[in-house]
Amino acid sequence: MAGLAALEALTEQLYDFIQSMEDDGIVDYHFKDCYNMKEANGPFLFIELIPTYISDSEATLEEMTTELDQPLVNFKHLEQLCTRLKGGTSCIGACRVATSCGELRRSAIARNKDNCLLRLEMIKGDFSILRNRLEAFLELERRIVTNDYQGC
Repeated sequence: MAGLAALEALTEQLYDFIQSMEDDGIVDYHFKDCYNMKEANGPFLFIELIPTYISDSEATLEEMTTELDQPLVNFKHLEQLCTRLKGGTSCIGACRVATSCGELRRSAIARNKDNCLLRLEMIKGDFSILRNRLEAFLELERRIVTNDYQGC
């Protein structure tokens, strides 16, 4: 019974953590909706999804940086990268990064390299905050899944 109480306490802590990310404007209600999909898709959904999202997003940010380092920026390609990052980000409810991606895309459409550079730095800052919070979230989630599979 103590194991079940520990699992319930961890789960409550996790939902409080999600709420704090919402309160801070880092994620929106889609994050919780996405998390609740694990009921239908298995307990490892987020443990697999979040590291993939982080890795893919870091690669896209690196590609954006490389594009903006070019003397002649391919703004169409930059727009596509913004759309890619915003799509993945929106799917998990990471609203702050998604909004920043939209701002970068508008700057790319306007062909304003200086503003694109500024917006990219904003995305990187927002993403860094998101990544740190997601990693902390994953720690809790791993503890829940581990507890759950130890017979609680």
